[in-house]
Amino acid sequence: MSPGIDLLALRQEVVKTIREAAAMLCGDAAWIADKGGDGLDLVTSLDLAVQAYLVARLPRLLEHSVACGEEEFQAFTGADRLIWLIDPLDGTVNFAAGLPFFAISVALLVDGETALAAVWDAPNDCVYSAVKGQGAFLGDELLVQPAKRSQLAALSSGLLQDLARHHPHGLAELLRSYKVRNLGSQALQLCYAATGALSFVASREAKGWDDAAGALIATEAGLKYGTYRDGRRAVEADQFSLCAAQAEFSALAKIFGKSCALANKG
Repeated sequence: MSPGIDLLALRQEVVKTIREAAAMLCGDAAWIADKGGDGLDLVTSLDLAVQAYLVARLPRLLEHSVACGEEEFQAFTGADRLIWLIDPLDGTVNFAAGLPFFAISVALLVDGETALAAVWDAPNDCVYSAVKGQGAFLGDELLVQPAKRSQLAALSSGLLQDLARHHPHGLAELLRSYKVRNLGSQALQLCYAATGALSFVASREAKGWDDAAGALIATEAGLKYGTYRDGRRAVEADQFSLCAAQAEFSALAKIFGKSCALANKG
């Protein structure tokens, strides 16, 4: 996937860079704008400042790489082999409300596949990271799946709406087995699944920049990540994503996939 690139050494540089960016979130108060008009999709001046910093710095770590982020996202071209995909503030609504549950997320895509990832965990001031085929890390410690996983599960608002409207029996089945949460930062939820703190993470509306880094961290820790809807998803599209233990993935995907099928019929 990445001949000639020392990804383990690069991981250390990315962790350092993402921590530098995180320091910017402790500075001046941010202005806040509503992207969607409903108060549910916000952007702040710090989103833009962190993204600008990372877009400028990350390509310096890897020759011939380019960087793009969630804010003012532009689709990749076929010539872009090495792409830094950035979510400068995953959990902006939490951040704007003063809730300390948000993250900075960075993924390196090599020929379209995530090869390296780092996520800064704001509430715990730590960095999760991963290198494809080399494992996932919390700080410098290798992440290992616990023998017993939590019964907490994270479902996105959009997916909960789909289930409630179109597949209430599936939702009832989930609620019999899991305590359902929506913590507001997809990247962190995927990292917490990697530690076993969450049993699974499922989302309809997460975009590629929300999922890419956390998904690699979770899969390198031993989980399975994929879409519960047919077809490969563009970065800017809804991912219809699920991350769960290998043994649970198929049964969960069936429930969420049915909610999609019923929604499409409606």
